[in-house]
Amino acid sequence: MAAAALFTHAAYAAKPGPIPPPPPPPSSGTLVLDYLYPSESWAENYGLTFAPSGTIYASGAAGGETSRAIVLASSDSGNSWSLVDVFPPPGRYLWWWDIPGGITSDGDGNVYVAGLTYDNYGIEPDQWYVRRSTDGGATWTTVDDFIPGPYPESSGDLTGIAVDAAGDVYVSGMANDVSGKQAWTIRKGVGGTSFSTVDVVPNSYFPAIFAHPTAGIFAVGRTPLVVTTRNKTTTSQAWLVRRSLDGGATWFNVDTFQLSISNGSIAFGMGADALGNLYSVGQAATPSRYSYINHWLVRKSSDGGDSWSTVDDFQPSGSQAGASRFAATSTGDLYVAGTTSSSNGTHWILRKNPGGTGAWSTIDDYQYAADYTAPHGIAADASGNLFVGGSGSGTGTTHWLVKRY
Repeated sequence: MAAAALFTHAAYAAKPGPIPPPPPPPSSGTLVLDYLYPSESWAENYGLTFAPSGTIYASGAAGGETSRAIVLASSDSGNSWSLVDVFPPPGRYLWWWDIPGGITSDGDGNVYVAGLTYDNYGIEPDQWYVRRSTDGGATWTTVDDFIPGPYPESSGDLTGIAVDAAGDVYVSGMANDVSGKQAWTIRKGVGGTSFSTVDVVPNSYFPAIFAHPTAGIFAVGRTPLVVTTRNKTTTSQAWLVRRSLDGGATWFNVDTFQLSISNGSIAFGMGADALGNLYSVGQAATPSRYSYINHWLVRKSSDGGDSWSTVDDFQPSGSQAGASRFAATSTGDLYVAGTTSSSNGTHWILRKNPGGTGAWSTIDDYQYAADYTAPHGIAADASGNLFVGGSGSGTGTTHWLVKRY
């Protein structure tokens, strides 16, 4: 009793100091690919997908003075990789800005990759492209080559690609609308060919598109939202989820969201779990003392996209945070990849929800070098392994990275 009393007295006698933030978790996962295209200074992974055969395909960009689209493949769970496609044709380069090079696979094993090329001499307009392989990456053909607008009003950012259960392919990017202004555009390829524009939303941005087996086709991004408070009208960007129930023929908004009124929000990715629950992921701003701070957000719909609620709001002290990609494994675990940025650089972050019913927690805080490290692609195999791809920069180079968890 005396010892206990002494401990209690000492504890109350001392003034508690500030509680330091917990240290980040150690980097987890296994780095299975650290890639640079020969004789070039940078490479970045932007997309990952698994074919029914179990082969994982990784798409992205590589270059130095020039830039090109790259597709790599691995049939042994990421232990070894081979180069299966290099594009574009002579005289054109891959438009690398933002998030090009998305990739997807259908139930028959056809693989599709999308991006945008520009003319080396600045004379011809930019061009969207979709390429397809029907033989496991051995050969590729261009199945869509679309001019989004006349030079110099052409636009980059062909960012999203998905394929539905019928084998129809959807891509999202930016193109001129009928008035000649830039608008975010969705194109559909019936059976992976015969592409046509099926949706145009002025002044909006769709980084990702997702095809659910039963709930429809979803495009996620941001759109302007006009808010009136105290007789003052402001316009800011709102998180947008847009849906089609008829194969892209008609579209409507199902989630328009801001974490804080008049502060920007954007959804960067989307996916679903085995139970049919839908998840959109991105970032949303709230006011701070000097400007604003971005939160990492995950929003969930349990009714096929009709209603949504926030299930993870992650904002580490002193950092800007944003989620970009979602995946669910065959074991039922949910993963979201994204970044945090602070004076210590940009970190690759992976958060997990075990079984889809637990609490979200950070399981990887990864920095390839003391500069910029970010994930862009995510995919899970049939055995429950998760793969996340992206890039890490430092010492004058940027490397294409893939980690297995």
